[in-house]
Amino acid sequence: MKVAVVPLHAGNLGSLTASLRRLGHTVNIWETGSDVSGTDWVVFPGVGAMREVTADLDRRNLLEPLTRMRQDGQRFLGICLGMQLWFDEAEEGGRGLGWVSGSVPRLTAPVLPHIGWNDWQATGSTPAWLKRYEGECFYFVHSYRVAPRDARHIAGLTTYGEVFPSIVIDRGFIGTQFHPELSGEVGQALLHDLLQHVS
Repeated sequence: MKVAVVPLHAGNLGSLTASLRRLGHTVNIWETGSDVSGTDWVVFPGVGAMREVTADLDRRNLLEPLTRMRQDGQRFLGICLGMQLWFDEAEEGGRGLGWVSGSVPRLTAPVLPHIGWNDWQATGSTPAWLKRYEGECFYFVHSYRVAPRDARHIAGLTTYGEVFPSIVIDRGFIGTQFHPELSGEVGQALLHDLLQHVS
């Protein structure tokens, strides 16, 4: 399977590409619009802030082709910041892509960022293949969370200070607030399954 990774210049690119290659996927890095070509998946990785990401994608001539691919039904995976980027705007400041209606507020918790292992619970929107991972622990590092306007997009919930969406699925998109590529064997298994099942 062909997987394109769009660097957000905010970390975890090496661990993600290594994880994808261990699964047997062909990985291409799209630094600029001239790198864009046909692919099975586009992945947005990321650790960091959303403030400058959209403008940076525009400067690199990636924003227009990525938006067009979204309109054409391309499949996308977003991890942490990469998922938050799909939403309209962030409380920390910064405009998102607006591909999923909602916002990115600050997580309400006594200690931030939320760093470490945590589990998740299924919702009424969790697909059957994903439910076998319910209760498994994955690695988180974040201070903001997503808030979809349509609760039907929420496929997983996690509790840290408050209950927040940790898995979002919407029309060929899947996003995880946690990092499957940093979550050991269970994260590798989940990464394999979501690239096979989400359409």
